[in-house]
Amino acid sequence: MFKNKKGIVVKPAYNGGADTENNLEEVMAQEICNLVILANDANHNDTPTIAWHVTQDQGACI
Repeated sequence: MFKNKKGIVVKPAYNGGADTENNLEEVMAQEICNLVILANDANHNDTPTIAWHVTQDQGACI
């Protein structure tokens, strides 16, 4: 938090399925942002599915 305000985190995720779950959980656990934008550019793995499951478990949205 900076001056009692939270920010936005933008995370690129091209073929990042292996790291997506851990990265999102770490960012959300720090409570430093109001919004996480996962930029998924037509990858060929399960990044969108992983992101959806993580956000549902955390009570967040994507």
